[in-house]
Amino acid sequence: MPKILPLSGASRGVFLVLLAWMIWAVDPILIRVIGQVSSLVLAGLALTAGGLTALPRGLKALRETPRIPGKYWLLFLVYILVCTGLAEVCYINAVQRLNPGLVSVTLRSQLILVVLIGFFAFKERFSGVTWLGILIILVGNLLNGWYRYTHSGDQIGKAALLGWFLAMGAMVCWGLGTVFGKVLLRRFAPITMTALRLTTAGILLIILSLVRDGVTVWQNLELWQVLLIIAKGSLISALAYNLYFHGLKTVKVGVAAAIEQLAPVLTFFYTWLVFRETISPLETCFVVLMLIGTFTTIAGEGAGDR
Repeated sequence: MPKILPLSGASRGVFLVLLAWMIWAVDPILIRVIGQVSSLVLAGLALTAGGLTALPRGLKALRETPRIPGKYWLLFLVYILVCTGLAEVCYINAVQRLNPGLVSVTLRSQLILVVLIGFFAFKERFSGVTWLGILIILVGNLLNGWYRYTHSGDQIGKAALLGWFLAMGAMVCWGLGTVFGKVLLRRFAPITMTALRLTTAGILLIILSLVRDGVTVWQNLELWQVLLIIAKGSLISALAYNLYFHGLKTVKVGVAAAIEQLAPVLTFFYTWLVFRETISPLETCFVVLMLIGTFTTIAGEGAGDR
């Protein structure tokens, strides 16, 4: 991949991961604009479009890659089914029921899962300040879940609570995806992973939607919705995933997950800008708590590197 900035090593990796999340922050806004489309249809078409965008380069890179052992292909299959297909369906359903910014914040609790796996599986070491930041982030997310539960009396509240649980499901899937992705990058080129995982997961979800709902849901799609879904897949998912994988090659899995905490800020701003939708003062406190945890984690990593 050509150099975007005169950076090298971990610094360049951090920049690429950050850039990927700046692009991803637009994604939930597009989902809301598209409207109440079946999550299988939306996810299937978007993932397929994104995968096909990267497929020619991905296959070319795969042909130039040394033979990949079967165990990596098996892990890649799990990565496609759980960390891509299932995660995307949970995520889309969550955004359709809950403020996109709150979904983004909820997804950030994957940090504790990712860091623990990185600590035990990859023998990565983190400073005490980093662990403090992780704890703060976890507390912020748990408080957010508590708030959703205590405000689930009416229909809107129940939908929001379901959205939070779905976001937690996506969080677990994507948290595992960060770790699995780190392992798979030992054998697969980033562009190959982007192309194969998106295309395969997308086609499987399209088939599943046809089996479950038939062609009716597809016939009800309007042209502008189809175009936005394709844009979501090809202009957001494919580009962001490619940047993310390139950055992940030189960044610790915990640091990569920590950078994600900056995404909700943009998502909240975009949500207000497009829908004029805000959150309560208490929810704002939870978000601020999350950001404090983020910067504490990043500061801890900076001190550890020195």
